[in-house]
Amino acid sequence: MILSFEFNYISQNGLLENFLEAICKDFNIFYKIGKSKNIITLKVEADEEALTNFSNFLSQRLPLSIFFKSSAVNVVDDMSVNEFNIEPFALNLPFTPKVLTQLNPLMNNEIGIETFNAKGILLNGISFEKDYDELFNQAAQIIKNGNSLHVNSASGSYKLAKIDETFKEEDEFLVIPTDLSVIERMVVIKENEIKAIASLEKPSLHLRVNSLYRAKEILPTNKVKMKLADELILLKICEKLYADGIEFLYRLNCKSDGFENKLEIDGEFVSIPQIEVCVLENGEILIVSGDGYSAPLLKDNLKKFEKPAHAQFASIMQEHNLFDDKVSCFYLSKSHDDKIMHISEKTGLLELIKFPVIQSFEDILEKIKSSHQGAKLIESYKNSFPEIYDKILHVKIPNNMPESMYSIWGIVSVILGFADNVQDGANTLIDNAEEYVGQKGPRIDYLLLDKDSIKSDFNMLKLIRSAMSFKLAGTDDITLSFGIMESLAYFVSDTSDSCRENLSSQKTLLAGSIFSSKRFTELVCKNIVVNTQVCFNKELPIDN
Repeated sequence: MILSFEFNYISQNGLLENFLEAICKDFNIFYKIGKSKNIITLKVEADEEALTNFSNFLSQRLPLSIFFKSSAVNVVDDMSVNEFNIEPFALNLPFTPKVLTQLNPLMNNEIGIETFNAKGILLNGISFEKDYDELFNQAAQIIKNGNSLHVNSASGSYKLAKIDETFKEEDEFLVIPTDLSVIERMVVIKENEIKAIASLEKPSLHLRVNSLYRAKEILPTNKVKMKLADELILLKICEKLYADGIEFLYRLNCKSDGFENKLEIDGEFVSIPQIEVCVLENGEILIVSGDGYSAPLLKDNLKKFEKPAHAQFASIMQEHNLFDDKVSCFYLSKSHDDKIMHISEKTGLLELIKFPVIQSFEDILEKIKSSHQGAKLIESYKNSFPEIYDKILHVKIPNNMPESMYSIWGIVSVILGFADNVQDGANTLIDNAEEYVGQKGPRIDYLLLDKDSIKSDFNMLKLIRSAMSFKLAGTDDITLSFGIMESLAYFVSDTSDSCRENLSSQKTLLAGSIFSSKRFTELVCKNIVVNTQVCFNKELPIDN
């Protein structure tokens, strides 16, 4: 009897085929593995009882991956597959289901490079080489008593402590739930996000704190970055603390200087990649940061481009094999110049829309006042919001800011009184917009300087005037922030429609770190017409 398993695995990193081979060898079954694009096929031959046992073994040993999309199994007549040479997996991984059953936290995974070459673990200078249970009891007790523990191991160099009423950390920290079951006691999380956070890669997710936990007034923000333990050492400490009723820890990356309590490896180790993802409603997973699980060839190709926008455009085309298509790309970044681009065999690469930034608030106000209506707007705004207006005149726009919508949002946030500086302004606007509970916001003007051309610079003054008008009309900050975000989503979808109609664009590519905002990305995807396919990076980060 022959079973054929088909797996849709969207990365070229070689992880899945190596896992399948290791599982088949451990079970000692006759197998063949084939590959065609994203589909990896495993065929195994044995009697019915052995195949039943193998199927159970496979389900226990094969980890869930953020790149693993679907699977199917069928009874077939022959063992023929599109065979290929399986290269050894050359990346480092968090713990796998196989090593999870072992008592030794320094056990290396069945595939990938060796994480540890060590004889034991040191806790405050004392070496533990066998009695690891006692090690984890002592480490957990340190944290339970309200002290911090510095950990230096494969998942990083960081401070670890419990989150309770005494929490005062203001630097950027990660929340570590001590068990998967407690996550929803702190944050709002969907089922597909739970699957992602529990996957083999153990990514972090940016999640909204729920109303019950907010009421405790423990955390300084309404959103947190959260991940599960990604190596056995941290997992075992979490298990001990969970048994003692402690649900959440925080992790702050730092050096070990000044710490009284230290846990470190007695030997050598290789770091585990750290990645952050955003999970859309349809289950698509976007890698926000971290390329540790991306295929080396894809990462190398990014280095061929001088402009980040061009590199990201090319990377999506490569991952989706779009080089023969007519495609448009919307690159909206927090750290680089934004560009809206189009490419086809006939036109070559066209840079359609850029986002120039006026470099001082004085210039912005003067340009608005140059028209009669603009002068009346500025005067009304000055009289209605004198404190905000005075602050605007004393804020500097950094001269190294990228020419991007993110920079423009930062400037708009200062003008509207959302933030005291441009650097924090865009994030404040995004946080406000994500707090909005309604479905529709005010329509803010997103226009081009040349309204009759698809190739033009963006008109940031029209956006600012429009937003100021809604502020004067009494629109609250949360609603206005959402309107600014939603209107950009409409601008992207309208421009995508224009590219389809005027340039015969067949697909719309979305790239850049602004798309790490789940709400913004959902708005964009919802508004782009049904017959235009939207493409993101599959395994590379959405920005570089």
